[in-house]
Amino acid sequence: MGDVNVELRRSGFVEWCFVYADELWALLLLIPVAFVGNVLTHVLVFKCGWTLHVSVGDHYYRKVRYHSKAAAEADLERQRELAAAIASPAPVEPTRLPTRGGSLRRPW
Repeated sequence: MGDVNVELRRSGFVEWCFVYADELWALLLLIPVAFVGNVLTHVLVFKCGWTLHVSVGDHYYRKVRYHSKAAAEADLERQRELAAAIASPAPVEPTRLPTRGGSLRRPW
């Protein structure tokens, strides 16, 4: 089983990456617009809520939303225990379909 990662974030906030903006004027315009967009989404769409992002390795990811930060922090340990109790999925072996002569055509 993999490591259990639990992260508390504000609902609706996006992690913006401005690495691709080469111009200084683009950065000066994008940062305020992105911040205002994040705040409006957080307040209007998610009503100032908070989100727990729970992940275990590569096979399990879950988002749990709460109305307040206190409620999210109170449920943090319970969500970590629930995620730790999930077993790793069994490895799946790929199935081979019969083909005609090894071509890339469909097998029927």
